Amino acid sequence: MFKTIKEALSFIESQRVKRSFEDFQKIVDRYHFNVNLKNVIHVAGTNGKGSTVTFIKDLLMTQGYHVGTFTSPYIIKHNERIAVDGKPISDLDLLRLINQLYPIIEKEHLSMFEIDTLIMLSYFNELDLDYHVIECGIGGLNDKTNVIQSKIAVITNIGYDHQFMLGNTLLDIACHKAGIIKERVPLFTTEKNQEILTYFQKVCKEKQSTFYHVEIPDSHHYPYPISFKENDYLLYLPSYQVDNLLLALHVVSSLIELKRGDIESVIEHFIWPCRFERFGSLYLDGAHNINGIMALIQTIKERNLEDVGIVFSSLIDKDGTKMLELLKNYDVMLADFEDERSQGGHISYQEAISIMKEKHKNVVVTGSLHFVSTVRQYVISA
Repeated sequence: MFKTIKEALSFIESQRVKRSFEDFQKIVDRYHFNVNLKNVIHVAGTNGKGSTVTFIKDLLMTQGYHVGTFTSPYIIKHNERIAVDGKPISDLDLLRLINQLYPIIEKEHLSMFEIDTLIMLSYFNELDLDYHVIECGIGGLNDKTNVIQSKIAVITNIGYDHQFMLGNTLLDIACHKAGIIKERVPLFTTEKNQEILTYFQKVCKEKQSTFYHVEIPDSHHYPYPISFKENDYLLYLPSYQVDNLLLALHVVSSLIELKRGDIESVIEHFIWPCRFERFGSLYLDGAHNINGIMALIQTIKERNLEDVGIVFSSLIDKDGTKMLELLKNYDVMLADFEDERSQGGHISYQEAISIMKEKHKNVVVTGSLHFVSTVRQYVISA
């Protein structure tokens, strides 16, 4: 049992040994966790999951609905993973639930993500929420969140990430993501690859699930024009948020009626840290895989950002070499940060940022969301 939240979270974040999905499902069943939450929207995909979850949550909240969200990783504080109406679970509730679940955690030797999933289920079952928007950690089929029963399945896109777990081809990865499609549960996706779309359609047919393909306009002019149900909007966010917003709009409009003013309000007030987030001449973007880096480069070009230097660091399970190859036209400095999984350079990120600010008009920090969130905390506290 833990006396402080700091002590409890230090323990949780040290638990890295994972088990199979089947074994975790047995634990969920053994201890009678209720996985039938009301109105679950389950979100998978390589990139854009967090933003899509936030757009869905914000759109539902404009109509007065209470929405629980489960996301990862966190930017500043572990509590962010489990939130209600955008407010992270309190230290008091989190500590209470960790202690409540500790006998199970200890007996079953649960990993951090498994613990968080059980805390999420316990917390949301205590509350009378209208909707629950749950983000997959990795993949979908064997992701520990897949113990839930969903109302809608959402797959943002398919790209190369976590190949050591999901497979080496896009179709292999798509097979894992499609694992969240349940019987008679509709699927919404913005994926563009026709082979993958055909596969998704096949799975939906087998599951008797309706397939919705959300088509994305080809626009490269900032601010980005968006049309939805005969209304036009402008998006003053990175270009990849066009996909995430339109996906969220189609998902939510299948559930409730959205008004133009509500959509405009969500667009205007949307905040998602570490997604091309600006602090003066410093930009933070958690482009943690190949598709993310490609989207970052597109955003830099479309914003006409001049004289850009890059501070980069990634985790050992990412393809840092290929990401760096994509950034070859920029001045890139490899940096290190305090994480045992870092594959950064031999210079601290603080020093790297200082050097690049002297050399360039604009500096972009990228390569890993964990890295970028660490830099964000440093920038805010400086």
